[in-house]
Amino acid sequence: MTKLKEKVRFVKLCSDTTFKYLYKNPKLKPWFDEIILEKCGLDLSGFELVDNEANTGNQIKDYRMDLVLKKDDTIVIIEMNDSYYQHLRIKNYSYLYRIAGNRFETGENYHPMETKLILFNNYSYQKVPKVKEVHYLFMEPHLQDVIEDIESFEIYLPEFQELCYDNNEIDIRLSLFQKESYEEMRKATKNSRDLEIIEELERLAMDEEFIYAYDHEAVRKKEENSIRKDSYEEGLEKGITQEKLEIARNLLKLGIKLDDISKATGLSLKEIQNLKQKEC
Repeated sequence: MTKLKEKVRFVKLCSDTTFKYLYKNPKLKPWFDEIILEKCGLDLSGFELVDNEANTGNQIKDYRMDLVLKKDDTIVIIEMNDSYYQHLRIKNYSYLYRIAGNRFETGENYHPMETKLILFNNYSYQKVPKVKEVHYLFMEPHLQDVIEDIESFEIYLPEFQELCYDNNEIDIRLSLFQKESYEEMRKATKNSRDLEIIEELERLAMDEEFIYAYDHEAVRKKEENSIRKDSYEEGLEKGITQEKLEIARNLLKLGIKLDDISKATGLSLKEIQNLKQKEC
């Protein structure tokens, strides 16, 4: 590798912006579709991207265009989750349910339409370690009747990081999502189609418009994580305060001195006096 290539900025394959940009390239789309065929059993040949409200607007939105594909009466949603956060699952599955029920909202004559969700998760399965793929069928709990119109598939990328001698071509392909440099990626594969993806990543690293969108995603995630952290800490703080006030109420009812209540709860005398006035 030349010194010039060594200095090229590394663009992650597991970035949401990167994933969606590459998938929209007709020449590269089959590379992803082959992963989905082996891991999910879904043949996406002939599927076309749906132009919905999330796919319009400025250049940044175009790079982040939702991957919603349609063929006949089947819709497939593909998502790349670069990192895990609380309520991510709710977000993903709410989107699935919204797309599945969209025909009711548009006023069309409803007829059965299959809706499938595929999640590429750049984190490990939360409940069971070392799980690589999960297939969810939706079931009516009392009758144990499977709802055939909706299903989902999840691929956990970190579990493909370590390669063994018997790894197949698709597993090697999935391991590329975890690499931290182009050199690491090239060491993991000699497949010409994998190398084509790596070369495209290097080209994108020098594309100013793409890098702008790529960096915008990173900044957006930091801001969202900060908001989530602040909201969590704010909620935690409020919860602790409410618990202290509840303890103080109970101690007031028992006739405990204000000074002692302050020591027990950490509340100020003024806060306790205000609480006592409200309770009277």
